[in-house]
Amino acid sequence: MSNKKSIEILERLKKIIQVKTDVGLSEALGVSPQTLSSWKGRDSIPYSICIDLARERGVSLDWLLAGRGDMFLSLHSDPLSATHTLAAHEQKMLVMFRVLEASDQRNIYKLVEDKRHLQELTNRVEELSARLEILISHA
Repeated sequence: MSNKKSIEILERLKKIIQVKTDVGLSEALGVSPQTLSSWKGRDSIPYSICIDLARERGVSLDWLLAGRGDMFLSLHSDPLSATHTLAAHEQKMLVMFRVLEASDQRNIYKLVEDKRHLQELTNRVEELSARLEILISHA
C-alpha cells in the first residue's frame, strides 16, 4: 500500500469519527499519537479498527478502504439488515446518534457495551444459580 493510500484511509477515518487532526483521531481510536504516526510511516492501516468502526457506524468498507461508493451503507446493502429491517424507533435512534459529536457517540457506545456486558453477566449468574440449585437438590 502506498503511503498516500494509507493517509487517505486515515483521512476517511477522521471523517467517520468527525475529527480534524491526527491527535483527535488517535484519541478517538484510543491509541497514542506515536502509534498513529508509526502507521503512517510504515504504510500500515489498522484493518481490525477499520472493520469495527465500519460496523459500528454503518460505513461501507469499499468507501473506507478504497474511496469507492457511498460512505454509508444503505439499509438494504447491509448484510445484517437484509435479514432484519430496522424498526422505526431504531431508525430514529440511528439518525439521532449520527448527528452527535464523536465524543458523545463514543460515550453512548461505551454505555451500551457496558449494559450488554452486564446483561451477559446477569444471564450467566442466573444460569450458574440454576445449576447450583440442581446440584444441591441432588446432594
